[in-house]
Amino acid sequence: MHVLVQQVNAIPMHKIEADIRKWSHEFLEVPNKKLNGLPPCPYAKQAWLDDKVMFSVNTGVDGLTKEVADFESHDYDIVVWANEVLPDMYYLDGWCDGVNEAMSIAGKDMHLMVFHPDYDAEEAGLDFLVEDGVVDPSLNYCMIFVQRLSTLDDAALSLEKSGYYEHFPADVYESLVIERRRLRNEGQN
Repeated sequence: MHVLVQQVNAIPMHKIEADIRKWSHEFLEVPNKKLNGLPPCPYAKQAWLDDKVMFSVNTGVDGLTKEVADFESHDYDIVVWANEVLPDMYYLDGWCDGVNEAMSIAGKDMHLMVFHPDYDAEEAGLDFLVEDGVVDPSLNYCMIFVQRLSTLDDAALSLEKSGYYEHFPADVYESLVIERRRLRNEGQN
Protein backbone atom coordinates (compact mmCIF):
# COMPACT_ATOMS: atom_id res chain seq x y z
CA MET A 1 0.00 0.00 0.00
CA HIS A 2 1.36 3.43 -0.96
CA VAL A 3 0.58 6.42 1.18
CA LEU A 4 0.76 9.88 -0.33
CA VAL A 5 2.12 12.39 2.14
CA GLN A 6 1.60 16.03 1.35
CA GLN A 7 4.10 18.52 2.72
CA VAL A 8 1.92 21.25 4.15
CA ASN A 9 4.73 23.67 4.97
CA ALA A 10 6.72 23.15 1.77
CA ILE A 11 7.52 26.46 0.09
CA PRO A 12 7.68 26.24 -3.69
CA MET A 13 11.03 27.26 -5.16
CA HIS A 14 10.98 30.59 -6.98
CA LYS A 15 11.68 30.28 -10.71
CA ILE A 16 14.76 32.49 -10.35
CA GLU A 17 16.16 30.32 -7.56
CA ALA A 18 15.58 27.25 -9.75
CA ASP A 19 17.33 28.99 -12.66
CA ILE A 20 20.34 29.92 -10.50
CA ARG A 21 20.59 26.37 -9.13
CA LYS A 22 20.53 25.03 -12.72
CA TRP A 23 23.19 27.57 -13.80
CA SER A 24 25.36 26.50 -10.89
CA HIS A 25 24.95 22.77 -11.56
CA GLU A 26 25.33 22.96 -15.35
CA PHE A 27 27.99 25.67 -15.57
CA LEU A 28 29.57 26.97 -12.34
CA GLU A 29 30.37 23.47 -11.07
CA VAL A 30 31.62 22.05 -14.39
CA PRO A 31 35.39 21.88 -15.07
CA ASN A 32 36.60 24.42 -17.64
CA LYS A 33 39.83 23.95 -19.61
CA LYS A 34 40.49 27.73 -19.62
CA LEU A 35 40.53 27.61 -15.81
CA ASN A 36 43.15 24.85 -15.62
CA GLY A 37 40.42 22.23 -15.47
CA LEU A 38 38.69 23.81 -12.49
CA PRO A 39 35.03 24.83 -12.51
CA PRO A 40 34.21 28.56 -12.77
CA CYS A 41 33.22 28.35 -9.10
CA PRO A 42 35.15 25.49 -7.49
CA TYR A 43 33.35 25.97 -4.17
CA ALA A 44 29.72 26.14 -5.38
CA LYS A 45 28.96 22.41 -5.27
CA GLN A 46 30.02 22.07 -1.63
CA ALA A 47 28.04 25.18 -0.62
CA TRP A 48 24.89 23.59 -2.06
CA LEU A 49 25.63 20.22 -0.43
CA ASP A 50 26.19 21.89 2.94
CA ASP A 51 22.99 23.98 2.57
CA LYS A 52 25.01 27.19 2.91
CA VAL A 53 23.19 29.19 0.21
CA MET A 54 20.27 31.48 0.99
CA PHE A 55 18.10 33.40 -1.47
CA SER A 56 16.45 36.80 -1.37
CA VAL A 57 14.39 37.14 -4.55
CA ASN A 58 12.58 40.26 -5.78
CA THR A 59 13.01 42.10 -2.47
CA GLY A 60 14.38 45.26 -4.10
CA VAL A 61 17.24 47.37 -2.86
CA ASP A 62 15.58 47.49 0.58
CA GLY A 63 15.80 43.69 0.72
CA LEU A 64 19.44 43.82 -0.33
CA THR A 65 20.16 46.38 2.38
CA LYS A 66 18.50 44.08 4.92
CA GLU A 67 20.58 41.09 3.75
CA VAL A 68 23.76 43.13 4.12
CA ALA A 69 22.72 44.27 7.61
CA ASP A 70 21.78 40.73 8.69
CA PHE A 71 24.68 38.89 7.04
CA GLU A 72 26.78 38.35 10.17
CA SER A 73 23.78 36.96 12.10
CA HIS A 74 23.55 33.65 10.21
CA ASP A 75 25.89 30.89 9.09
CA TYR A 76 25.27 30.88 5.33
CA ASP A 77 28.35 31.10 3.10
CA ILE A 78 26.48 33.12 0.51
CA VAL A 79 23.27 35.09 0.21
CA VAL A 80 22.08 35.36 -3.37
CA TRP A 81 20.02 38.50 -3.84
CA ALA A 82 18.24 38.39 -7.21
CA ASN A 83 15.84 40.92 -8.65
CA GLU A 84 13.77 41.09 -11.83
CA VAL A 85 13.43 44.87 -11.59
CA LEU A 86 16.81 45.83 -12.98
CA PRO A 87 18.61 48.80 -11.51
CA ASP A 88 21.04 50.45 -13.90
CA MET A 89 24.18 48.29 -14.10
CA TYR A 90 26.52 51.17 -13.28
CA TYR A 91 24.36 52.29 -10.37
CA LEU A 92 24.25 48.78 -8.91
CA ASP A 93 27.97 48.26 -9.42
CA GLY A 94 28.74 51.62 -7.79
CA TRP A 95 26.38 50.88 -4.91
CA CYS A 96 28.16 47.57 -4.25
CA ASP A 97 31.60 49.20 -4.54
CA GLY A 98 30.51 51.77 -1.95
CA VAL A 99 29.20 49.09 0.42
CA ASN A 100 32.39 47.07 -0.04
CA GLU A 101 34.56 50.11 0.78
CA ALA A 102 32.40 50.93 3.83
CA MET A 103 32.56 47.33 5.09
CA SER A 104 36.33 47.35 4.72
CA ILE A 105 36.67 50.62 6.64
CA ALA A 106 34.38 49.25 9.36
CA GLY A 107 36.43 46.04 9.55
CA LYS A 108 33.44 43.90 8.48
CA ASP A 109 34.17 40.60 6.76
CA MET A 110 31.76 40.96 3.85
CA HIS A 111 31.90 41.46 0.09
CA LEU A 112 29.23 42.05 -2.55
CA MET A 113 29.70 40.75 -6.10
CA VAL A 114 27.41 41.95 -8.91
CA PHE A 115 26.04 39.92 -11.83
CA HIS A 116 23.99 42.04 -14.24
CA PRO A 117 22.51 40.96 -17.59
CA ASP A 118 23.81 44.18 -19.22
CA TYR A 119 27.41 43.21 -18.41
CA ASP A 120 29.04 41.87 -21.56
CA ALA A 121 31.41 39.11 -20.44
CA GLU A 122 32.61 38.52 -23.99
CA GLU A 123 33.49 42.19 -24.43
CA ALA A 124 35.41 42.03 -21.14
CA GLY A 125 37.50 39.14 -22.48
CA LEU A 126 35.68 36.52 -20.41
CA ASP A 127 34.07 34.63 -23.28
CA PHE A 128 35.19 31.38 -21.65
CA LEU A 129 32.77 32.18 -18.83
CA VAL A 130 29.76 32.40 -21.14
CA GLU A 131 27.67 29.30 -21.71
CA ASP A 132 24.60 29.63 -23.89
CA GLY A 133 21.51 27.61 -23.10
CA VAL A 134 22.20 27.18 -19.40
CA VAL A 135 19.83 29.81 -18.02
CA ASP A 136 16.20 30.40 -18.91
CA PRO A 137 16.15 33.10 -21.61
CA SER A 138 12.65 34.16 -20.57
CA LEU A 139 13.97 35.32 -17.20
CA ASN A 140 15.77 38.63 -16.87
CA TYR A 141 17.30 39.40 -13.48
CA CYS A 142 20.39 40.72 -11.79
CA MET A 143 22.14 39.12 -8.83
CA ILE A 144 24.39 40.15 -6.01
CA PHE A 145 26.31 37.57 -4.04
CA VAL A 146 26.89 38.57 -0.42
CA GLN A 147 29.85 36.61 0.96
CA ARG A 148 32.66 36.77 3.48
CA LEU A 149 35.58 38.73 2.08
CA SER A 150 38.11 36.55 3.90
CA THR A 151 36.64 33.38 2.37
CA LEU A 152 36.75 34.89 -1.14
CA ASP A 153 40.33 36.11 -0.74
CA ASP A 154 41.53 32.83 0.80
CA ALA A 155 39.96 30.98 -2.14
CA ALA A 156 41.60 33.40 -4.61
CA LEU A 157 45.01 32.83 -2.99
CA SER A 158 44.58 29.10 -3.46
CA LEU A 159 43.26 29.46 -7.01
CA GLU A 160 46.15 31.74 -8.00
CA LYS A 161 48.58 28.93 -7.20
CA SER A 162 46.66 26.57 -9.51
CA GLY A 163 46.82 28.88 -12.54
CA TYR A 164 43.06 29.48 -12.38
CA TYR A 165 43.32 33.16 -13.37
CA GLU A 166 45.79 32.60 -16.23
CA HIS A 167 43.28 33.51 -18.98
CA PHE A 168 41.66 36.43 -17.18
CA PRO A 169 42.33 39.87 -18.69
CA ALA A 170 44.61 41.93 -16.42
CA ASP A 171 41.93 44.54 -15.62
CA VAL A 172 39.38 41.87 -14.66
CA TYR A 173 41.94 40.07 -12.49
CA GLU A 174 42.76 43.42 -10.87
CA SER A 175 39.12 44.13 -10.04
CA LEU A 176 38.17 40.60 -8.97
CA VAL A 177 41.25 39.59 -7.00
CA ILE A 178 43.64 42.44 -6.25
CA GLU A 179 40.92 44.97 -5.35
CA ARG A 180 39.25 42.48 -2.99
CA ARG A 181 42.61 41.74 -1.40
CA ARG A 182 43.21 45.47 -0.92
CA LEU A 183 39.83 45.79 0.81
CA ARG A 184 40.63 42.85 3.06
CA ASN A 185 44.08 44.12 4.00
CA GLU A 186 42.83 47.64 4.67
CA GLY A 187 39.99 46.26 6.78
CA GLN A 188 42.44 44.39 8.97
CA ASN A 189 44.49 47.49 9.81
